[in-house]
Amino acid sequence: MMIRHRNLNGLRMFHQAAVCLNFGHAAEVLNVTQGAVAQQIRALEAELGVQLFHRKARGLSLTSQGEALSKEIAHALQQIDAALSAVTAVSNTVALTVTPSFAAKWLGPRLPSFMDEHPEIDLQITADQKVTDFKTDGMDMAVRQGMPPQQKDVEWCFLGPHDLVAVAAHSLIAQYPSDAPLESYPLIEDSHRLWAAALEGAAIQNEVRILKVNQTSLALDAARRGQGVALVPRCYLDPVEDHMLTQMRRVAEQEGRGFYLVWSKQRVDTPAMVTFRNWLITGFQRP
Repeated sequence: MMIRHRNLNGLRMFHQAAVCLNFGHAAEVLNVTQGAVAQQIRALEAELGVQLFHRKARGLSLTSQGEALSKEIAHALQQIDAALSAVTAVSNTVALTVTPSFAAKWLGPRLPSFMDEHPEIDLQITADQKVTDFKTDGMDMAVRQGMPPQQKDVEWCFLGPHDLVAVAAHSLIAQYPSDAPLESYPLIEDSHRLWAAALEGAAIQNEVRILKVNQTSLALDAARRGQGVALVPRCYLDPVEDHMLTQMRRVAEQEGRGFYLVWSKQRVDTPAMVTFRNWLITGFQRP
């Protein structure tokens, strides 16, 4: 038998009435009137063309058709509730991949504030240098550094420039003349290898004087210990931890280089994703 119109509300009321075997009790559970329950049951019986309940003076009992339908409806409603719960859980989760240095120096210190403001959002953060493949890695968004993404299947927004600065510990600077050029200091270089461009062609004659590390956060930590001059994004500097560092020079970069937030064109935005994206963009706009 084909039912052209299925009233989900009526089925829920039928299910509750079948559990309670009393329209009045079912109405209390559903927070509606007894008349509304009775009306929905009558409409459902008319639609199906069968009697679902035996009406008795002391209550209700299910007919054979009503008992069969009750079992099926109970199972179906459980599946619907499970599906809705799954959708809700996904909508409150944001899976984000960022570089290790961005995680340690920018995102990590600010996360407690976001979590206090949005306790309903479950952030899942992966710190990784590799290029994100949204089709296979399960990520919703990624923060990456460099030039604008070129992939055709992604959307992106520019968070802000690197705003690179050369920093060194006060104790190291005190060992050199005030007019000493940057290339005379021991240098600390991370995986971005930006010193050659930063020095605008100045010769780096002594390779031994370059400490090479694979992450910007490690370069910054080494600079704090007085091991050399590091090139770091200004947003990685902490007013408290870095009070013993001197910002020796701002360094110009190629136009367009900076931090980018990237996500798949195929990914449907959830409220949690929108909330986190707006928070991230706003955070970069703050001084």
